[in-house]
Amino acid sequence: MQSLARLPAVALLACALPACPSDDEAEPDPKCAEAVDHSDLAWIQENIFTPSCSRFNACHKGRALDAAELSLETEETHAQLVNVQSTLFEDWKRVVPGDPEHSYLMVILGHYDGPLTEKGTMPYNSPLLCAEKRDAIQRWIEAGAPAE
Repeated sequence: MQSLARLPAVALLACALPACPSDDEAEPDPKCAEAVDHSDLAWIQENIFTPSCSRFNACHKGRALDAAELSLETEETHAQLVNVQSTLFEDWKRVVPGDPEHSYLMVILGHYDGPLTEKGTMPYNSPLLCAEKRDAIQRWIEAGAPAE
């Protein structure tokens, strides 16, 4: 097992984000409790995608080739996710409106079983998003993955 001293700086920074509680004694992320009242893309973008997925250049910001060619910046998220073929697995779409079980986003977030890359679930090098946040994304997809 790698020691903390050997982990890349980006991984250490990523785990300082609210999506990555450091241990069982860390205070719960208040956004997890708030997520139970949301299923809208604006809230998901502001409270999940932006702080957890597009904050660093090495992740889903711009056209990062090492991040499945997926930008999760606010103005691009919907067009990049909904009805778009996964660049990782050709039998999957990133988000299938109304069908979270067949949406690769839900697989890579660890919410449903399906194929994973060697890197595992997202956010990479971090614990899974809390169930409440993943449920908010699921509800958005079930509602047809609307742009607003």
